[in-house]
Amino acid sequence: MVAHPLPTRPLRLAPLRLPVASPPRRLARRVSSWLLAAAAIAFAAYVLIGALSSAAWWTFNSGPLTGDPEIVLTEPSPSGAVRVYSDTPELAPDESAAQAVDALDAKGGFARSTLVVALPTGSGWVDPKEVDALERHAGGDLATISMRYSRAPSGAVFALRPEVAEDSAHALLSAVAERLRTMEPGERPRLIVHGQSLGAQAGEAALADRALLPFVSAVLWQGRPGEEFSRASNAASLGDCAISAVNGDDPVTKLSWHLLADPAEAVGVLSRLPGSESKTPGTAHSYVPLLPPEHCTPEGPADGRDAPGGTAFAASTAGNRVR
Repeated sequence: MVAHPLPTRPLRLAPLRLPVASPPRRLARRVSSWLLAAAAIAFAAYVLIGALSSAAWWTFNSGPLTGDPEIVLTEPSPSGAVRVYSDTPELAPDESAAQAVDALDAKGGFARSTLVVALPTGSGWVDPKEVDALERHAGGDLATISMRYSRAPSGAVFALRPEVAEDSAHALLSAVAERLRTMEPGERPRLIVHGQSLGAQAGEAALADRALLPFVSAVLWQGRPGEEFSRASNAASLGDCAISAVNGDDPVTKLSWHLLADPAEAVGVLSRLPGSESKTPGTAHSYVPLLPPEHCTPEGPADGRDAPGGTAFAASTAGNRVR
């Protein structure tokens, strides 16, 4: 018997057919890839900008460009007024404010007829002319409290860390208000809140807390950034006891995002900023002392002495436009 080989056929493999993505799926994958790439770029930019911002802040707040102004509130008052200045920017705002209020209480500041919360500029500066005017206007029967939140120039704080100034102002005003709350209404001193430049902006933000306003007798702002374009004041309920003084040629009061729509105006404003704080008082970003209207602090000066520029409110604001 002869065996015959079985016929063989060549092995044919069926072609491998991969599923082809439909056009919508391909588009979705591309969009997803673009979004991931954009997110990665945005994250890298965020990290880079944060690092640059931190480096810039260190340069102004702790490094070679740190401000070192003269602090008048660390000097004795010629009129015998109480002065308290908390120079502890390294502390949390609430802690620094609590220490300042305790020091004010220990010095008898809450027993004076008038209490001034002076909100400083970025470097911690408080206008000595304003302090002297208010103390003389009250005949020395006055206490002033302030606290530093940074050592950086106001421009650096305004651009890099505006919340530092605002948090500090709110913490100090809140601590003072809480202490006043524990006193009988008839024994509380009249409270004046004063701020110049960045201090005015920080104070305006702090007074958005309506719980603070019942303790405030008068608000005195000078040269508030962006005042030319600002909305109604948070202290508007105080009527004419809320004063905002603006020199007509002060470029700081014109700083606003509105300048982006007018490049020519922006260039003009920015070019006038350097040196504007060292002009003649009553011009540019240099202000004459500002006093509250007499009816806001009805007792007036204890010994009848005149404040610089006169006790009348109109005299104290000569050269300013008052709102």
